[in-house]
Order: sequence, then structure tokens, then C-alpha cells
Amino acid sequence: MDRHAKYFPLRYMLQTQTIRQRIQYHTIFWLGFILFHLLYFAGSKEKIHYKASWVISYGLYYLRFIPVYYLAAGVFNRLKEKYYGTSLMILIGLFMVLAMHAANVIVFLLLDQRFGLNTLSDAFSHFGSMYLRSASQNQPGDWLMLLIYDVTETQLLFLPLGLKMIQYGLLQQIRVRDLLADKLKNDLATLRAQPAPHFILNTLNSVLAELLPVSEKASQYLVSLTDVLRFTLYKTADELILLKKEWQALLHFTDLEARRFDDRLKVRIKQKGKIPENKLVPTLVLFTLTENAFKHGVYNTIEECRIDIALDVCGDHILFSISNSKPQLYTRTGNRKASGIGLANIKKRLQLSAKNNYLLTVTENQLCYTIELNLPLIVA
Repeated sequence: MDRHAKYFPLRYMLQTQTIRQRIQYHTIFWLGFILFHLLYFAGSKEKIHYKASWVISYGLYYLRFIPVYYLAAGVFNRLKEKYYGTSLMILIGLFMVLAMHAANVIVFLLLDQRFGLNTLSDAFSHFGSMYLRSASQNQPGDWLMLLIYDVTETQLLFLPLGLKMIQYGLLQQIRVRDLLADKLKNDLATLRAQPAPHFILNTLNSVLAELLPVSEKASQYLVSLTDVLRFTLYKTADELILLKKEWQALLHFTDLEARRFDDRLKVRIKQKGKIPENKLVPTLVLFTLTENAFKHGVYNTIEECRIDIALDVCGDHILFSISNSKPQLYTRTGNRKASGIGLANIKKRLQLSAKNNYLLTVTENQLCYTIELNLPLIVA
């Protein structure tokens, strides 16, 4: 059974619409919105004159909701990546009130220039004169009245904009479920592929005991290899890991590879700032970036190559940079165009754990390939 079957009704309602469908739905909604309010006023106790100036004034009056809505929707799309929950709602609400006030001023100004406010309804004449007066002419009570009027008019847009916010929230929940499901699938595949990890580590320890009296250099290499294997097998089950442990595993891995390619590889590692004891990062992100640098910059060539790694701990976030030389002579066909297979997964992991608070930058030229990551630290 498809793992998404449970959420099929929700996915059907939130499916991507074509431009034509969106235009049709929005047109139907706004026609219904304007007609409903025009009919409401047509049946009110206020004496309505069905002459051209009145019909145009009321039509223009309700058409002003459309640009206010789409401006608010545009601001929402810009702010939703940085703000969440109550703070986002407050910012959108303030913007809508300001936009509604500006729309009221524009509408009453156009009607005054075209027909004259005194020829329209009493409500138009009263409120329009208040909106068009200079700031010094309005008393505090007038400004309070205008604020109440703007807020009252803005609340008519809460329903359509609220539906858009709900849609965005549901889509985010679905994305998180998908990321978690993909991670679980990958974890299960990894577990199935592990060839008896206890057996591997026990065998390496036995080899280490036999090798230690013979060669200290070889035994140190084997110790580093055992530490890397132990880390990848037992320390990576959780979504987050202590920065200190991730960095130590990265150092063990680079030490292994530096020994392995000692004749043609130069590795430079710089660390700035003290690594905190209780700060977490997404598991294997830094390690995978390093592994990819070796895979594409060292393994596929016999040329001299280099790897530059830098970690800068700056308060509540880190700046991680890794750069590898780009080989000109490849030993495997097709690797010239290959990209890091882990980079897409890393972006998914970062999106899941850090949302949009991180910055991942990739730059390259003919000589080197560089990845820079600005990542917030999480308190354990």
C-alpha cells in the first residue's frame, strides 16, 4: 500500500493547480465576494440611488479588496520563510491594515475627483472627507475612527488569507512527513546493508592486537579506521549529534585519507573558536560533505590534489567550509560530470532540522570546488 494513501484526500485538495485553474477559481471567488456585498447594501435601510456614479463608487469600493489581498499574499510568501506562528500573523495583520488605509485613500480620492464625495452616499461623504483631510486637520478621535474602520474592513479578508495560511501549513506538514519517511526508508536500507557490525569491529580489534607489536604506524591507522566505523555504525542513529563528536569523526576520517594518499594529497584543516560541549548539529552533514570532497577530488584521479577544511564557531552558529581541487585527469569514465550524491540528501536534512535558518553555498571554477555552510547550533 502506498505510504501516502492515508493522506490522499488532503493531497487531492492541496494538489498543484494550473495557471488557468487558479485564474478561474480566483475570478469566481471575487465575483461572488463583490456581488454578495453589493446585494447586502442594496437590501440595507440606507436609501440607495441606482445611478451610474453610485454603482461605480460601490463597485470600485469593493474592488479595492482585490489588490490589498494579493499584496498581503505576496508579503506572506516573502515572510513565511523567516517568521512563524503568531509573529507572522501579527506582521501580516499590520501590513493589511496599512494597505487597506492606503487603498481607502486612493479610492476616495478617485471618487472625489470624478464625481465629488458630496454627490455620493452619506457614508462615502463622511468617511471620505476624513481620509482626504490632511493629518493636522484630523483630531485623535478621527484617527481612532479611521483605524477602527480600516481594521473592520480588513477583517473581510481574513477568510481568504486565512485559507492560504492553512494551505501553506498543511503543505509544510506533508513535506515534513515525506522527509521523515524518506529518512526512515534510507535508515532501514542502511541497516539491511550492514554486514554484522559487531563482527567487523571485533575483527579489527583482533587485527590491531596482532599488528601493534609489528608496526606502530599501521596500528594507528587501524585505530582511526575503527573509530570512524564505530561512529558511522553506532553514533548516527539520531537526527542530531553533538558538534564535538561529528568534528572528531571528521578528523579521524581525514587522518585516514591523508595517510592513505600521503604521496599526492595535501590536507589543511583550520579550526577557529572553541567547540561547545552541549551544542548539536544535524548528524553526518559535515561528515558527508567531507566524504564527498574526497570522493570527487581525490579518489577519481592519480594527480596531486588538495582538501581544505575550515570550521569557525561563532556563538550560536558555525561556518563550515570545505574545498577540493578539481582533477583534470579522471581515472573513471563519467565522473567529470558527476555531482555529490549526498548533496541533495544534505539539503533535505538541513531543511528538516534547520528549516530556512541555514545557508548552503556552492561555488566552483576550473581549479576547485567549494561548499560553505552557515548553520545554527541547537542546544542539547
